Amino acid sequence: MVIVAVIPYIALKVLWLAGSTIGLVDAAVLTEMHSTRMVVGNNVTIMLELLAVALALALTSSWGQRVPGWIMLVVGAGASGLLAPIILGLPIGSILQLIVQGNVRTGGMDDMNPWVFATVYGGFGILAIGLAFLAWRYAMRRWGDLLDAVPPPPPAWAILVGAVGLLPFGVAMVWWGLAGPGDNGPQAMDAVVQRTTLIMTGLLAVGGFVMPLWSEAAKKAPRLASVVTWAGCTTAVLQAPTQVLLANGGNPTRLLIVIGLLTIPGASVYGLVVLRQYLNFGPNPRQSITGSTLSGRL
Repeated sequence: MVIVAVIPYIALKVLWLAGSTIGLVDAAVLTEMHSTRMVVGNNVTIMLELLAVALALALTSSWGQRVPGWIMLVVGAGASGLLAPIILGLPIGSILQLIVQGNVRTGGMDDMNPWVFATVYGGFGILAIGLAFLAWRYAMRRWGDLLDAVPPPPPAWAILVGAVGLLPFGVAMVWWGLAGPGDNGPQAMDAVVQRTTLIMTGLLAVGGFVMPLWSEAAKKAPRLASVVTWAGCTTAVLQAPTQVLLANGGNPTRLLIVIGLLTIPGASVYGLVVLRQYLNFGPNPRQSITGSTLSGRL
């Protein structure tokens, strides 16, 4: 399913890079497609799609269980951080926009045929659902005991770092999703489906911060708590630079840059501290994330 989902997207990108005007309403748009920013962006997204295929193969193959855990965690963090807001925001936002506006077009889609939107974002949605299912099954097999743990809250210093890294970003995304990007938010994100994705991004970030501190919820549903924490921290770390790089044609507002500079290190440190808590206080406590006892797990 994952492989099928990425084929149309990669094919379109390759055709555009090769000079084709397929899917474009105006051939003049091809000039923009060959700008340095778009060429680099298209090549990067093609590589990310191929990396998603490699991840899917690792998640479903026996050799994937022998890949060092830290590699799977890094690649999985990238995938979940980029796709979690899509898997939550795209279907809800598309339905809302279809009801309100009668279409699911977004900013920048006027230069493309409607089927391009359906192909690209439909593929993203299928990719996100497929990888989420495969990653959950993989994690249950390899780290199920850790996901059942209820570690203590992070230390006070980590909570402070996490608050600085996750809360401003989360609140800003929710606000811009509800009120619109205005002058300071991510420009060209005015469509209902885009604003819904911003809201989901913000809610994930806030949930990633709150969940490790909410011991009662963790005790009742430890696996759900671990998923929310993971998705929230990875979403903040990946979406903050994504907004900076892609907003307003590569010209982000100052506020977006400042929030990004706070979010990336803050959310990264908080997420790693929470991960260490799981490793050290799970059913089989580990004394160090680099110790020999853990080497087979990570």
